Amino acid sequence: MTIFYWGILLAITGIVLLMLLFMIRKKQVYDKLNAMFAMNTSIVFLILMRGMIDGRMDMYIDIALSYSILGFVTTVILAKYIGGRK
Repeated sequence: MTIFYWGILLAITGIVLLMLLFMIRKKQVYDKLNAMFAMNTSIVFLILMRGMIDGRMDMYIDIALSYSILGFVTTVILAKYIGGRK
């Protein structure tokens, strides 16, 4: 079963790398932000899959929750900054 988890881990890592490439290649700010937010979500899944492989889900859930809260706060701050004060 761990081979299956390692395959999922590699697939999610590939998705993160593709999002990074997409973020670098695009010119518009909104495309870059969408890629960054999708990459953030994929990294949370990456952390959780690593927890399943290690067998220490409790520790990795705390790390993933912290990372996702940080990503949400970053999303709100960037949306407010780009959207302006209307």
